[in-house]
Amino acid sequence: MKMLGKWHLAGIVALIALVLLLQVTPALADENHHPRVLPPKSHPFGKTYGEWNAMWWQWFFSVPASKNPGLATNGKVDCNVGQSGHVWFLAGHFLGSGSFTRNCRVPEGKALFIPLLNSWADNVCNSPPLTVEQLRASAASAVIPPANLHASIDGNPLTNLESYRAISPVFSYTLPPSPDNLIDAAFGVSLPGPCWPSLTVTPAVADGFYIMLTPLTAGSHTINFGGSGPGITLDVTYNLTVGS
Repeated sequence: MKMLGKWHLAGIVALIALVLLLQVTPALADENHHPRVLPPKSHPFGKTYGEWNAMWWQWFFSVPASKNPGLATNGKVDCNVGQSGHVWFLAGHFLGSGSFTRNCRVPEGKALFIPLLNSWADNVCNSPPLTVEQLRASAASAVIPPANLHASIDGNPLTNLESYRAISPVFSYTLPPSPDNLIDAAFGVSLPGPCWPSLTVTPAVADGFYIMLTPLTAGSHTINFGGSGPGITLDVTYNLTVGS
């Protein structure tokens, strides 16, 4: 009877474990819908998606306008410009809608952080300056509500992309001197200048939807991504060559 009791108890424990696994598995399946995509809750490479969002904008603004892939339309772009470390960034298109197809090369062993739809806000030319809460509302208004968020890796579509929203912490960014920076190129605002006394802008915040891809294998890959927010619709394709 004691042996039967132990087996009975073990059976109950196993049943409870199975029920818990069945409850957790759908959530994990939603987040890990593709083995190459790291879910936001995993803190990929030691940072939250929100922190990577801030780093994406710091990279983006640091690249001179003349070399910035975010101003490119179609054709070959330099995906190496401004990149460093284990995680590299791909760009959508700055302040514009449309469909774009780009070709570039990335080394092996680089994870890719990719914006499906994103926005930022700061106080350049704002008088009086907005509070951080007002800046956050401004950034969110460009991407919320999202529509038609999409991404695919070599033709394999990803799902549940609304759960990949990344809200940044407050950050600063530093621009190259005018006229070869994004603020001057896009808005005709010279920095430093009357609107802002420095090439470093703070505070800034960002919002949007991103995916983090683990390093791709050597060879050719196609990454497609995009979506729609209030006033903007993007569809971007990168034909990537991975390798030296």
